[in-house]
Amino acid sequence: MLAVSDLRLTMLLCWLVTPQPAQPERLFHSRDRSDLEPSPLSRAKPIADLHAAQNFLLKYGWSEVSSPKESAGVPVGFTLAQAVRRFQKANRLPASGKLDSPTLAAMNKPRCGVPDTRLPLQDALPTPPALPTPLGLQPRARQKRFLQMLLPKPGGKQEGRSDTGASRVFSKKTLTWRLVGDAYSSQLSGDEQRYIFRLAFRMWSEVTPLDFREDLTAPGTMVDIKLGFGRGRHLGCPRVFDGSGQEFAHAWHLGEIHFDDDEHFTPLSSDTGISLLKVAVHEIGHVLGLPHTYRVGSIMQPNYIPQEPAFELDWSDRKAIQRLYGSCEGSFDIVFDWIRKERNQYGEVRVRFNTYFFRNSWYWLYENRNNRTRYGDPLQILTGWRGIPMQRIDAFVHVWSWGRDERYFFKGICI
Repeated sequence: MLAVSDLRLTMLLCWLVTPQPAQPERLFHSRDRSDLEPSPLSRAKPIADLHAAQNFLLKYGWSEVSSPKESAGVPVGFTLAQAVRRFQKANRLPASGKLDSPTLAAMNKPRCGVPDTRLPLQDALPTPPALPTPLGLQPRARQKRFLQMLLPKPGGKQEGRSDTGASRVFSKKTLTWRLVGDAYSSQLSGDEQRYIFRLAFRMWSEVTPLDFREDLTAPGTMVDIKLGFGRGRHLGCPRVFDGSGQEFAHAWHLGEIHFDDDEHFTPLSSDTGISLLKVAVHEIGHVLGLPHTYRVGSIMQPNYIPQEPAFELDWSDRKAIQRLYGSCEGSFDIVFDWIRKERNQYGEVRVRFNTYFFRNSWYWLYENRNNRTRYGDPLQILTGWRGIPMQRIDAFVHVWSWGRDERYFFKGICI
């Protein structure tokens, strides 16, 4: 018996000192998932009948309801045919007022969950009822309002304030944002998601005086814009995601952005699925106060449009956001183009063409091939241009030929 006990004790000690396999961490798949078929349970139910079409028209503001408790789904004031006709006109379809195949196909396109328009009787709709705080954070003193409450009336002039008199825009120029730690996507790595969001915020800061900063340390109540991913009933939000194929995200005015993690979100390098960058730029536009528009080329169109090779904000989006927050002011000391030769890693000579903007002690590099300013600019002149005046350069001359490549900076006083 003693020998058996010793043997068992020896086996137990060996098991204890043997390295145990670590518990697997949550996986973030950064590869393309186009070869994986989503579960049928996670797919949105297609809009294929009259009842589903009525619910769609009510949900996105194309039909009018007499009270927020109405459940029959029958439009009041506007007939179903009139609501369908309005939807068809906005989507450039024949305005027949009939639920034909092209109309149902338009309703089934992937889209943003923010309503498209608001009808007069919806002025009386209250804000969403108090539910567990989205993203698990304590509510701020400012009351959240879903964007439906802030959309302009048909034919009405869009003002800088909502009907209640509350400001429709942020009152400060520096805004903080955070991807909430327990609400990351299950499809992309955390670093990849945050990098995409930084690019999305940057696209709006390039055309406005707004400065967006990622804040990982401040209390959640102090963060201006919070982002998170979820499925179905998610993050304490009163809106419910419907699965892949239809509503891919929605936003709360001056507050939060939620993404449906059942959707196939893809990184910058992918040309399949739904571009997370494009969706993020769209939803940030909502948080900043922009409604949907059906203007061709606008990032604020409600339906998802595949990403173009050179994705930029349309001029109409720039003008719309600048009406709310103003434009970047001030002139530059000097602006010049610089064509230069560089050798790549294989020793081959390449010609690069960029445009530089100098103001005081700072400079910006505009990448002409990418049609945008370099990420991280402006930089101090000292960091990129050694040996030249540190501020207020008056002129630049570039002498470039097959035998010469010289640059001259001038600073002085005209007499």
